Amino acid sequence: MGELVIKLETATMNKNYKAAAFVRRLGDQALESTAVSHPYLQALETGDFPNVDIALKDFAFQYGLYSSQFTLYLKALISCLSDTSHRQILLSNLAEEKGHIAEDELPPEIIASAEGQSHAQLFTRFQCALGVNSEYRDRQTDEHAGNLWSQQFLRLCSTNEHVGVGAIGIGTELIVSKIYQKILSGLINCSTLTMQERVFFDLHSTCDDDHAAQMLLIATDLATDEEACAKIEFGVKSALSLRTAFWDALLQRAQYVGATNQSAIQEASDLGY
Repeated sequence: MGELVIKLETATMNKNYKAAAFVRRLGDQALESTAVSHPYLQALETGDFPNVDIALKDFAFQYGLYSSQFTLYLKALISCLSDTSHRQILLSNLAEEKGHIAEDELPPEIIASAEGQSHAQLFTRFQCALGVNSEYRDRQTDEHAGNLWSQQFLRLCSTNEHVGVGAIGIGTELIVSKIYQKILSGLINCSTLTMQERVFFDLHSTCDDDHAAQMLLIATDLATDEEACAKIEFGVKSALSLRTAFWDALLQRAQYVGATNQSAIQEASDLGY
């Protein structure tokens, strides 16, 4: 959490140190949670699945059900915020989601290919590169994991500004760069995707750190008393629980679907096919 802690401490020198310490504690807990170190993410990073191609496709499809709605989560929280400066920060984040690329560390040709494309469109590009197209979608009968996460997360972001900031800030923006770094490693090691095809993850492995630092400052502003702190903490822990439950579901799917597929291949082989 190093750089984020420095930014937070510098910007809160004249603020409530108790609130800053509370936010740092929640941040540390989030970064150390199962949502970040889940066995599914470890398997995704190394390709340790019975069938890695099936697992990656399922991840791309199911995660897209959640991530494609991210602008809705932001808008829901923006509508709850009472402070104009806080709203402006999230409006800036919303602009990036819709296609403004602030990242300058990627190759110019990759940035050019992503500029003007919303993050949802970049994720769709990733899905298509893995074969998650309309035909694949039509064959899917189980959208429960991704849709359930999306629906419940939207409710968190709509509850009030304290719960929403906890959920989308400390419980999401703070941890996703760490998560996406693991996913990115898996895509590099276990797929043939080009950087242009996987650029969604290259972008989010770095840009969300700045978003997280801003959200930590907002959370510090909002942590004015015990009731406010309890609401923020509820948002954080609820968001982490939802993400962990999603990883649980995808790990089970990857193990079961992959094992079933492998069994079918083995049975066909035994029959001489």
